Amino acid sequence: MPNTSIRFACNGCGVCCKGRLIPLTLNETRQWLARGHDVAIVLEAFNEETWTAEPQQFAHSARRAAEVRSGGAKIQVVAVFTANALGQCPNLGADDRCGIYEERPLVCRIYPMEINPYIPLLPQNKACPPETWQTGEVIFTDHIVDATLARQVEQSRQADRDDAQAKIDICEYMGLTTAAWKNNAMAVYQPARHELMAALDACEVNTHESGGKEWSVRVNQSGLRQQLQDAHIRLNDDNASNYIFHEL
Repeated sequence: MPNTSIRFACNGCGVCCKGRLIPLTLNETRQWLARGHDVAIVLEAFNEETWTAEPQQFAHSARRAAEVRSGGAKIQVVAVFTANALGQCPNLGADDRCGIYEERPLVCRIYPMEINPYIPLLPQNKACPPETWQTGEVIFTDHIVDATLARQVEQSRQADRDDAQAKIDICEYMGLTTAAWKNNAMAVYQPARHELMAALDACEVNTHESGGKEWSVRVNQSGLRQQLQDAHIRLNDDNASNYIFHEL
């Protein structure tokens, strides 16, 4: 039987802290904003009718989503609140060391482990140098080996589920109601820090009406557009400037 054990030993190169959006829990979002850092919001939509993966994978994604109204249909939308590290993490020092190591986000503690149970841990898909996978402790075989790491992964998954509706409420409060279609594109919003903090505060004390907004989907690919139109999903053709539409 082949050895499927995966070892990992971080060499502190800092590459995982550069050129990416780092998912945050709602509580971590508040902390990130309080430090004066920017948060980007990624919105992706899907529904069961157009889902091509296994039912268990749909159920996993649906637990991270909230149901919203779009045209004559109901769709699922996932809002991912992320630390904006597209250049590099603002907490990364000149020595490529984390300046908030003891308070770093949960996904940073989990890395390089995958949080999605349907994405395999493949060293060749990670940014870490090859040598980091050649030594160190075994982190994965047919399961996560380290109990603390396994607990953190489950904590992250639970936070996704717990925060799902609140994140959608916050987006609706700010008028961010156009999503991209899952696995087709990304709709990335970059709200001002004070506006996002105000939305967090308002939604925390329920000073707005939840679930009252209609959502739309931005799709450029003609075949998918027709499929969504046939499902009576409202499409958005405005090419709005308040988000980045990045096709995958």
